[in-house]
Amino acid sequence: MKTYYDEKPAIIEAVGNGGWHYRWAIKEIQFESEDAPRTQWECEQVIVYAPLTSNKIVQVVIAEVWGLDIENKMLNEYNGANLGVYDEATAADKIAKYKAFLKERNALKAQVDSDCKEAGIK
Repeated sequence: MKTYYDEKPAIIEAVGNGGWHYRWAIKEIQFESEDAPRTQWECEQVIVYAPLTSNKIVQVVIAEVWGLDIENKMLNEYNGANLGVYDEATAADKIAKYKAFLKERNALKAQVDSDCKEAGIK
């Protein structure tokens, strides 16, 4: 979920109920208000419940970004494309979409792993 803050938020922050905020794609936004220029911080944010691990954060982020069933749907379509279920153009499209998904998923996983390593989370 896209969230906004007046100050730069922490990447990982305890919520206090056994949950943790995990934030990524944090960026500073400058805009003009009625009084003067203003800075705000925008990020994507999820809540992850204990035990806090890198793998659990990745699962929650994937569910937030793509939904729970998208990965399986795209994998099934990719397999169908490779097994000749679709015509050539449709198969090429299904394969390209799955490869793009894997590339983006891998980048997110690398980001989570890096953030967790920095925070001492395994």
